[in-house]
Amino acid sequence: MRLIVKFNLVITLAFVAGLIVSALLMRERFVANARTEVLANARIMMQSSDSIMRYTKQEVTPLPQALGHDKFVRAAVPFFAAGSIFEDLRRHYPDYSVRNVALNPTNLRDRPTESEADIVNGFRSFPDRTEMVTERQTPNGPIMSLSRPLVAAPECLVCHSTPANAPSAMIDTYGSANGFGWQPNETVGAQIVSVPLSLPLARAEEAVVHLLLTCGSVFLVVLAVLNLFLYYLVVKPIRDMAKIANDVSLGKPDTPEYERQGSDEIATLSLSFNRMRRSLEGALRLIEGT
Repeated sequence: MRLIVKFNLVITLAFVAGLIVSALLMRERFVANARTEVLANARIMMQSSDSIMRYTKQEVTPLPQALGHDKFVRAAVPFFAAGSIFEDLRRHYPDYSVRNVALNPTNLRDRPTESEADIVNGFRSFPDRTEMVTERQTPNGPIMSLSRPLVAAPECLVCHSTPANAPSAMIDTYGSANGFGWQPNETVGAQIVSVPLSLPLARAEEAVVHLLLTCGSVFLVVLAVLNLFLYYLVVKPIRDMAKIANDVSLGKPDTPEYERQGSDEIATLSLSFNRMRRSLEGALRLIEGT
């Protein structure tokens, strides 16, 4: 195996090994960054939901009473207002959702799915837990969910303790079969924000591929330059000296000396080689003279 082939093989193997390790580490970093980005978006959506409910509670909920209406206005309920706004958002972005669900809701629209019920029961099992991040697979790809517990505050019990205590207008709208029996400070549901992971993860994988292609292209250019330098600075001088040595060994007296200017190792080797050749030729002349 020639020297340049050995050099290319060693460099290529070292590069491939380094590239594989780098790709694995960078993929892990890119995927982690993708999840961090998705979680940040989920927090923004959750804060938006909180802001909508806070505004509804402060500005909209008092309006019917202030205007002297005794009808039950669903739009004045914070959960209903936030849920309706984000339900409209889902028409344009179906994989994004903000849900305020309860195990026993007044509005059956707020009844949790099986996966959402597992989240609520998780908060009920661990009352000290204030936040939960989960992932699940769907036909459209992985979904990340950020969840926080919904605890029955004292003001909630005005409508959700017993049908007898609830406003009659609410009973007329939703009936008396659902949404009652809540206990003070009980975890009754969860606020769940769901954001798709498929696109950020695909972008992370694409970034890894681009990194590999870029590094591979740079490596090929560098390898070509190194081969040129190796050939002209090392391989060609050694090959020329080997040819001269072969000619000298065959007794060709007109073989020229190899001269290499400079102070590098090849130049030093050429000086030593020429001295050895002259010494050998002198020794041969002495032997022939005797």
